[in-house]
Amino acid sequence: MAGSAEVASLQALIDWKASLCTFTAEAKEALSSLAMEVQHTLAWLEEQLKYWTSMVRKCEEEVFQAKLELSRRKMMRIGDRPPDTTEQERALRRARERLEHAEEKVEYCRHWLRQLPEDISDYEGPARQLGAILEADMPKADALLGSKIASLEAYLQVAGGGP
Repeated sequence: MAGSAEVASLQALIDWKASLCTFTAEAKEALSSLAMEVQHTLAWLEEQLKYWTSMVRKCEEEVFQAKLELSRRKMMRIGDRPPDTTEQERALRRARERLEHAEEKVEYCRHWLRQLPEDISDYEGPARQLGAILEADMPKADALLGSKIASLEAYLQVAGGGP
């Protein structure tokens, strides 16, 4: 049928245009938030590396002191019996465990400081593409939909089925 169009729901098209605008705004905000979060995470990891590196030094000192205390205790002889070194051995074991824990944390931080930039790079390509679509294509789509809606509204007015 030449010269006529079937418009089932102009409101659905208007709602879709509004949803597209909402999506565009929310997607732009999400990309911006993610970019800030990535920077925040990198800074946090660097701070963690500094913290755990200093903890390693502190724990090394604690291990040294615990070894010294154990050696001192072993030198104390009371008669023929060797001295009880249970507390000093326990303190040395705990100090070594804390040192091992701190060293693990340093390794985790170093691992993620090496890995995260690669992961960020994998993310940034698609994120830039999405950003370009949101900045360039979505405004064009919005304008096109606005134009089509206006044309359909004018058609409906002429056809006598005005909203």
